[in-house]
Amino acid sequence: MVSAIFVTAVPAQAEELEVTIDIAGIEGELEDQVRGRLGKPVSTEPAMLSSFRRRAPERIREALEAVGYYDADIDVRARSGADEWRLMVVIDPGEPVRIRDLNVQVVGEAAEDLAFAGIESRMPLREGDVLNHGRYESARRLIQSLALERGYFDGRYLVRRIEVYPEDYAADIVLQYYSGQRYSFGEVVFAESPLADEFLQRMVGFEAGEPYTAQQVGQLNRALRDSGYFREVRVSPEHEPGSGVAPINVALKPRARHEITTGVGYTTDLGARVRLGWERPWVNPWGHSMAADTEIAEKRQSVTGRYRIPLRDPLRTSLEYQIGAKMQDVADIDSEQVSGSVRHRHRLLSGWQQVLSVRADWERFRIDEERETTKLLLPGASWSRTRSRGGLDPTWGDRQMLSLEATETWLGSDVEIYRLRAGTRWLRTLGERNRFLVRADIGAMSSGDFDRVPPSLRFYAGGDQSIRGYKFQTLGPERDGTVIGGSYLALAGLEYGYQITPNWRPALFVDSGNALESFGDLSDELKVGVGAGIRWSSPIGPVRLDAAVPVEDDHEQIDSWRLHFSMGSDL
Repeated sequence: MVSAIFVTAVPAQAEELEVTIDIAGIEGELEDQVRGRLGKPVSTEPAMLSSFRRRAPERIREALEAVGYYDADIDVRARSGADEWRLMVVIDPGEPVRIRDLNVQVVGEAAEDLAFAGIESRMPLREGDVLNHGRYESARRLIQSLALERGYFDGRYLVRRIEVYPEDYAADIVLQYYSGQRYSFGEVVFAESPLADEFLQRMVGFEAGEPYTAQQVGQLNRALRDSGYFREVRVSPEHEPGSGVAPINVALKPRARHEITTGVGYTTDLGARVRLGWERPWVNPWGHSMAADTEIAEKRQSVTGRYRIPLRDPLRTSLEYQIGAKMQDVADIDSEQVSGSVRHRHRLLSGWQQVLSVRADWERFRIDEERETTKLLLPGASWSRTRSRGGLDPTWGDRQMLSLEATETWLGSDVEIYRLRAGTRWLRTLGERNRFLVRADIGAMSSGDFDRVPPSLRFYAGGDQSIRGYKFQTLGPERDGTVIGGSYLALAGLEYGYQITPNWRPALFVDSGNALESFGDLSDELKVGVGAGIRWSSPIGPVRLDAAVPVEDDHEQIDSWRLHFSMGSDL
């Protein structure tokens, strides 16, 4: 096989001289190896071309030997013309040298470390493989890297040798690594910070005297970054040779004491909206924080304040106090709600987030022309977990959610209510371009007096995040033509998107379900919406525009088709 590479340069003379390098006899990775080592003439001056020709055989041989070919036959010829200089290379690589014996030894304390057990099987070298010096270097660094990750800072190679026997087409490799002692964690020293050192120490997941691992250092770095207190974190292990102890120095740059966020958006569910947020990441040296958010939309206005207190494990457990007010006017239902809650948040080792709460609600509402005011004290619990990969617009992920709330009149509530809500979403990408989203939501509620249950606890369907093709909260049991909400909810959806460019993908979808008086009504009351849309991966997250139509629904208030616009992650 003959291949060519063309290099064009401008010599001192006015005419243009074309340089061509032909290589025959090899192909694929072996040819790439040779071309990479051979390079190109730095200029087309005659002296430089002559020097390049003389050095070509040596460079080609070095390239071949680096990947195990020590018995190659190399023929290099040059031919020049008025406007062209051509280098012709013919290579017979011959038989490659293979690894005959691979002898890997780890001595010192690491010999008893299970992390080094079977390390030969993790190396990019095997007996019988063609000798590759690059893979040999990778194998050598593998042992060194593992030693550093495990705290063997004084480790070194006693022997590292390749013995090549070209006449036998064989090579023997010896790697003998002496680890020395394993270092232990020393004191964790935090740089000056507005947070108390005792509080910061509670974020450290290891104790002084424990065996050192780079993994735990990385976990501390991530924990401090994820805590929400700092805009920059640098965790640096230090050690004196032979000391056996590795102190950890932590440099921190806190976030601004006051942070303001603003946002303007639009969704077809709520219309145009403006958001304003304020956060104080740390209130005192013990990591307390507070925040306030307000939203003004065409159909909903709300304001919320939060105060958070980290507990013993500040990264996993906290106590949160929240107070808020909300007004909403949708279809023939309007409501005014004031609530306050206490929440105990705890992240389980499995990755699930558990929230135990007590919420006090006062809600005044109008459904059609009937008005009610309800006071509730609602203990509750919820569990959720979100996993994702791919940043603001994930390509893989899932979300699970389960919440329970209940109250009785003996707790001071105006009506007894038992309420359950569960949901799941699964996002998967196949073949890099085909994205599938499957979702399902169910809900159930029981009450002794449904008419006194506020709209915020009833179930509705329809809208951007429910059944597209229908307006927001326009599906559910009706009374005199007004959707009053249901005691049960069943929703499902399937969406397929195809990535045509890194930032754009069209999508097809089908949504189904309804809000119901009884699950037994689902077969008669099932609503289906189908449609197509476009997704834009914007710098602030995905933006969705969908056109959807109801399937076989002749309700006089239903549009023939409907546009839906929304922003945010699919999860």
